[in-house]
Amino acid sequence: MSLKTTIKDGKGTGRTASVTDANALLVSVLPQTSKGIPPDDLASLRQLREFFVDSVGSEDQRVDGSVSAVEFSVSAQLGITRWVTGFRLIIQGQNTDMGSNDFRRYSATSGGLTNGVEIEAVQSGVTTVITGAGAVTDMGQYLRYADDFLNIISAISANVDYLHFDFSFDQPVVLTEGTSDRLVIRINDDLTAAYTTPSTDTAQFAVARGYQESV
Repeated sequence: MSLKTTIKDGKGTGRTASVTDANALLVSVLPQTSKGIPPDDLASLRQLREFFVDSVGSEDQRVDGSVSAVEFSVSAQLGITRWVTGFRLIIQGQNTDMGSNDFRRYSATSGGLTNGVEIEAVQSGVTTVITGAGAVTDMGQYLRYADDFLNIISAISANVDYLHFDFSFDQPVVLTEGTSDRLVIRINDDLTAAYTTPSTDTAQFAVARGYQESV
């Protein structure tokens, strides 16, 4: 013999709880109103938009990493857990027309880079390589890992194109507060040689996106 059980609102409204097709309790993850929720809880989640930066705080990835690799990262902080859902790599350079044989170059560097660019996540001492098949040595190889891209030819000047790659993660890369967790872009070549036009026209930098939680 079975008993019918109903979960009702405790304030006398008569509202009852619902279940899904899989017989799970149907709940709303995000509140539809701020009523009854402490202000600190409402403000504990904030948007994350941050440049990857090197050890001196620069986001400019046009560096010489051929002798000593240069790392650009978004890192964990004290009192904040960061949930990185993806990032955008922005490139302004000559010979970056992805609809041509520039696909196999790295901007001005014909034939691609020697050692390449590596992207990885470091969490709780475990390194997850995002460029899984090895370092990226030409522009076309970014498409192995990127989820989307945009290429605008001669957008910056007559010889300088705009190109960005969007990387989206199936699960957020969580940078736990107070740890050495980080998301890294490592330059292993001389990218100053890859961008030879005036510095006001060329660029390479990356911006992380997601949200961060005060803890």
